Amino acid sequence: MTETNKQQLPETVCLAASILFQLRAEKVELMDLRGIKDVTDYFLVGTCESEAQMQAILNELTKEFKAKKFSSLGVEYKSGVRWAIFDAGLDLMVHLFEETKREEISLERLYSDGTITLLNESDFVNSISSDMADSDELI
Repeated sequence: MTETNKQQLPETVCLAASILFQLRAEKVELMDLRGIKDVTDYFLVGTCESEAQMQAILNELTKEFKAKKFSSLGVEYKSGVRWAIFDAGLDLMVHLFEETKREEISLERLYSDGTITLLNESDFVNSISSDMADSDELI
């Protein structure tokens, strides 16, 4: 993703992508669903290695969105399901999967009519807030 494209993304998407990369989510993809799905403009999809990693990302998303006074409608998470959703409303929904569940659900196939971009960590790590970068919780 070019810097120009990144600058056109909502701040919520950039913040969420930064958090996913900071907490080592893998295969982070952005699905542009504007004009395709009425519920939200973007899906941000990442793969987690464990439920603990998934919970850490959900906690950080919740904390940072609240700190920046961004809208969030809640979290859908149930232990053992291997899939969680952070709902930031009309801008963004973040989907976190463990690998096998991601392959099973295959959002990329379901929303193939949207524009799907594999994100690069280097495009987003610099947009992490200084508060988050200094946080002991990331260690």
